Amino acid sequence: MAIVTMPVSDVRKSLNNLISDLERPILVTQHGRVKAVLMSIDAYNDMLDELEDARLVADPDFQASVAEARAGGGVPVEDVLQKIEPLE
Repeated sequence: MAIVTMPVSDVRKSLNNLISDLERPILVTQHGRVKAVLMSIDAYNDMLDELEDARLVADPDFQASVAEARAGGGVPVEDVLQKIEPLE
């Protein structure tokens, strides 16, 4: 996938068209330097989800919980669900 860059002046002129057909992120430049990224809300939300997943996997407490579960520790989900009162 090619990286698309566009000067902010061009973005201003064609913003409606860009937003309507935003298939991949556009790096917006100002005075020759990248200053912003224009991307679809779906791509943005996907990126946030991936970042959250990466942070979770990197969390030492999460890693310890996974190791404990793999070693047979923890509480079975069925036991937890039995203790929860049904929502009515």
